[in-house]
Amino acid sequence: MQDCKNVLYSCCSYRRNIKDVPFVKRLSDTELAVGVTRSLSEIFTDEFEFKSLKNVSLNECQKLKAQNIITEELINNKDISAYGKSYDDKAFVYANEQEHIRIVSRLAGNNLEECYKIVNQLDDKVLNKLEMAFDINYGYLTQNPKLVGTGLEVEVLMFLPALNHSDKLKTLLKDYHKEYEFLNLERGDYTFKSPFVIIKNKYTFGHKENQIAARLQTIVDRLIELEKKEEDSLFNLSASTIVDKIFKSYGLALCSYRQTFAEFEGYLTDIMWGDILNILKASRVDYLQFLNNNKTENFEGINLKEQEKMRAKNFFNFLNQNISKGEVDV
Repeated sequence: MQDCKNVLYSCCSYRRNIKDVPFVKRLSDTELAVGVTRSLSEIFTDEFEFKSLKNVSLNECQKLKAQNIITEELINNKDISAYGKSYDDKAFVYANEQEHIRIVSRLAGNNLEECYKIVNQLDDKVLNKLEMAFDINYGYLTQNPKLVGTGLEVEVLMFLPALNHSDKLKTLLKDYHKEYEFLNLERGDYTFKSPFVIIKNKYTFGHKENQIAARLQTIVDRLIELEKKEEDSLFNLSASTIVDKIFKSYGLALCSYRQTFAEFEGYLTDIMWGDILNILKASRVDYLQFLNNNKTENFEGINLKEQEKMRAKNFFNFLNQNISKGEVDV
């Protein structure tokens, strides 16, 4: 749909379980588990490359997790789990993660509609070949009771610095707390202290699939509109203060010798805001991947002091390659 800097990614996923096969937690029959992967690889033989985790080292698994390719749940079940990556890089299929099957499309930007279209087509192919655990009253049955119904999860990661700066984000999000949960970048509970917020549906029962995706898209569009209004209001009231804050973060990120992850995240937040406001000139960059690459867990075996030096060097190179100061007169 749109390349929107206020939406870092959009994601839709279906969770399915095969009829008469125990849920993953009780799946002790290895042959049945392997059969799930075999069935998926046969269904998607021309579209996905599948890989079993059984013979993948834990170290390699953690690297895949850092790249957002696999999850901790998949690693925990590595003796029976597998994943498939589409050749066009637009989708993943997971076997024996939390459910027998999870079909995922995660795309950069404000692309919830496209994600839904992709997973819907892939899900249809699975449903045409495999009989799923289904109840006429409740819908598709899942190990996670919150997903009973359609089994569809939708989520976005939004970046809303103006609303967060004005402390208005908390009030706005509370309007939706009955239907949606809000998470931080580590997927823990959102504390309303960060401009980064993941928004995802809590339940799927009693809702039509297309309505679940469309409803979240309506909320996203409203938050983008309110963010723009707040951005304009703040800039009209205190433009020089905002520009000074962004330029200082740019200078500290460029010149500091060591950076804790908290410092790094703070500098990057301001630089991303500067990009949105056109205070900084930026090439097309993946801020989220850059952020993930510099998390503490990605410096395994390196002492804290060296981690901070490496993080600062990474930021220096990133800025020199991608970001420059604009000409601003306020």
